[in-house]
Amino acid sequence: MAIISNSIQNNSQGASSGISSSRSQTYRSGSSTLHLQEGQTLKGVVSDVHGSEITLSMEDGSSFTGKLPDASQYSIGQKAAFQITSLDQNTIYMKAVNGAYLLDIEDTIEQALEEAALPKSDRNIEVVRSLLQNQQSISRENIMASIQLCARFPKADVNAIITMKRLNLPMTQESVKQFENYQNQNHQLLNKMDSLTNDIGNMLNSIGSQVPRLSAEIGSRILAMVLEGNPTPEEQVLLEKAASVENTLLETAEGTDTVPADPNQTAKTGTAETGSAEEVDGDAAKLAETVISPDDAAEAEQAQGPFARMKQLFTTLTDGNAAARTALTESGLSEDFRTPFIHEQTGFILSPEERQSFSAFLSDYPLSDECKQALADGTATARQLLSEIKNMLPDLSEEQAGKLLTSKSFQNLVKAQFISGWTVSPEQLKKEQALDTIYDKMSRQFESLSHFSEQVLGKNVFSQLTQHASDMSSNLDFMKMMNQTFQYIQLPLRLQNQTAHGDLYVMTRKEALRRNPGKLSVLLHLDMDHLGTLDIQILKENTAVSANFFVSTKETKDLLERNIELLNDAINEQGYAFTSQLSMKQKDMDVVKDFIGADAPVGDLKRYNFDLRA
Repeated sequence: MAIISNSIQNNSQGASSGISSSRSQTYRSGSSTLHLQEGQTLKGVVSDVHGSEITLSMEDGSSFTGKLPDASQYSIGQKAAFQITSLDQNTIYMKAVNGAYLLDIEDTIEQALEEAALPKSDRNIEVVRSLLQNQQSISRENIMASIQLCARFPKADVNAIITMKRLNLPMTQESVKQFENYQNQNHQLLNKMDSLTNDIGNMLNSIGSQVPRLSAEIGSRILAMVLEGNPTPEEQVLLEKAASVENTLLETAEGTDTVPADPNQTAKTGTAETGSAEEVDGDAAKLAETVISPDDAAEAEQAQGPFARMKQLFTTLTDGNAAARTALTESGLSEDFRTPFIHEQTGFILSPEERQSFSAFLSDYPLSDECKQALADGTATARQLLSEIKNMLPDLSEEQAGKLLTSKSFQNLVKAQFISGWTVSPEQLKKEQALDTIYDKMSRQFESLSHFSEQVLGKNVFSQLTQHASDMSSNLDFMKMMNQTFQYIQLPLRLQNQTAHGDLYVMTRKEALRRNPGKLSVLLHLDMDHLGTLDIQILKENTAVSANFFVSTKETKDLLERNIELLNDAINEQGYAFTSQLSMKQKDMDVVKDFIGADAPVGDLKRYNFDLRA
């Protein structure tokens, strides 16, 4: 970019002697003398921009005006630098020094506020800084509009407001708060579930110890809520096995030759088959099988609602896992995490000592002996035990009901049952509308819990419970709002021996997916206890599927490398051309920056298109 300056303030007489062959010249600029040389860099402040002409004022007071095709990229008051490439009689040929001596962000902020005749308050400075970071115009009009917008949310982070404005997201007090949570990576429902269920336990303890006359009523309401819905697929397997055992015993009693099996041992064996080893988060391998089958493409296109389409990604989730389970167990890394119980059983929720103690505690309560024994050996599910407790509550004395609600084991069972109803297993993800059902259930229950104290006691005594429930309800509302534009969902997962947070990002935008439903790109993010952070990027085009695994530790990478062929074979057997790759994770996925804002408009930059990397 050559600057041709033929209007420089110089002494034409002095410039005429020996100019053509000299590599240096002397010019007059006002009362100053400029000694210029080819290759020299001139630094100064842009004092005027007019069309293609730019005026640079140096520190010594001298100035010159030159022609520059990209003059409009500079702003008055901006620091700039130009290198002299050639000198002629009345013309200085120069090129701009890109990326050097430009205003840093703080100088730019101050200058923008000065030009807008606005005070340099901390809030105003944050507004302009956020506009620059979001690559938005810092014209006076846009700064004023942004300041007025931020004034509506005085306690909110300015950058969150400006970013939401750029993304055209609806702004309310609650949506701004939730956006800040997502921006700060404090959005995980799973962590909030733990806090909310602890609040429920604290409430039960307070009612039981301080207002025992209300224990039966409060306990009944909470149990009615926690028992809402159907048993999980894993529970259903237990019920079917129990029914099979019962039929076997009946046949034996009628004189058949069938050899009876011990009911408890059968139940334990069955649960071991259902949820054998932790498999060092082996369900992560299952989740990598998340693809839409060719026959489901049309169904996915027609699916309604933000979560229905996502369900299609999990239609083949747990097929072909037997070999992978065996290999992971043989690796020796999963054996330490083996358990004979599933999440829903009291044997998983309570330790042997806790089960024995709670069973003894219930000895004076009108529960069946079978129920107490199943509690003691761990084969009873929380649903079965809590259902019997709910039925007996109206017959308890105030003292009995109060002591029950203050029991830590009872509180832990209630907590586990709530979390079981708010999480989803890989098996559930294969079922039609599974995510919609769970999220609808969460939405109803969070809303009920946020008003529970007022409805039951007439006033908000348990403010912590109300606050956490309201926050989670707002979290769901915000996620649904986002899904009007972006296909994203949190996956609170219930795996073999743990719960795990997951994020599912459909990177293919909705419009592109409508045009070509066979081409899909998704990213599954998992935070696992033993595998650590794991990102699985799945690219699918018709029947060609590729998966890139990004792992956070070398141990995880080695484990997956030893078993990746099992996953390849399982998916290829379903008719896909599958390839996979393993890499170390370089950076964390940012919901706001890397996903929501990835394709968002940046607005009209106009004159303030500065290099802010300085």
